[in-house]
Amino acid sequence: MTGPASDSPQDLAAAYALGALPADEARRFEAFLATSPEARQEVAEYREVATLLALSGPDASPGADLRDRVLARVAAQKLRPLAAAASPPRVAPSPVLWVALAASLLAVVGLAASLVSMRGRLGALETELSARSQALADTERRLTEREATLNSILAPGVQLFQLTSTGDPDPAIQLFWDRQRNQAILHGFRLKPVPEGRAYQLWFIKDGKPVPSVTFKPETSGLARAERIPVPAGGSISAAAVTVEPESGSPQPTSPIVLAGSLQKS
Repeated sequence: MTGPASDSPQDLAAAYALGALPADEARRFEAFLATSPEARQEVAEYREVATLLALSGPDASPGADLRDRVLARVAAQKLRPLAAAASPPRVAPSPVLWVALAASLLAVVGLAASLVSMRGRLGALETELSARSQALADTERRLTEREATLNSILAPGVQLFQLTSTGDPDPAIQLFWDRQRNQAILHGFRLKPVPEGRAYQLWFIKDGKPVPSVTFKPETSGLARAERIPVPAGGSISAAAVTVEPESGSPQPTSPIVLAGSLQKS
């Protein structure tokens, strides 16, 4: 078989790559293909179109110049069938047919690219919906916690005590003491920030001596909360105080008292 001429079998590269040749012509073209690097290159380019149609992943997309290359090459081809010594003459498919076929394939590629874009937008919407669902769940959790705190504060036998100090603005702590359960709830307001590695620590004054309790840090708004604080049993609890201590707490106060208040029944 000779190389491409005016009736070159190389003109059938597009039809072969797209699987549109009859079986006998495909076999004759494959024999020619083994002798022609140029034909193999053209087949590889047309198969690039078919590969793009698969779009195996969200990042797959046609090259910027692929459409122009495909349409220009297909329009320029005469698309004549391979000559065979013993075969009757064949009528070559119309070039218009192959141009339409290539245009249809490229339209499918464009549709697939649009699908990839839609999938990307859908993924973004799903991410946003997930974030909003998480925010809603967090809000419901906080409301549940606050309702439980309110129920604890309003339970029978709970007494309110104030721990105060001077300052601008005046910080304050409400201490709700549930004498039935011997637990306390602490709500702090207008508390100043503490240095890194430090925290506020609550002390109960029992029989005239400080007994260490929980540590806590205020939010940027100055609010602080601690719940289910054990109140020391036995002896006489006369007062409560707050100092600034290491974040892990101290067995004895190491800094001046910043808030204090009586826990005696009025």
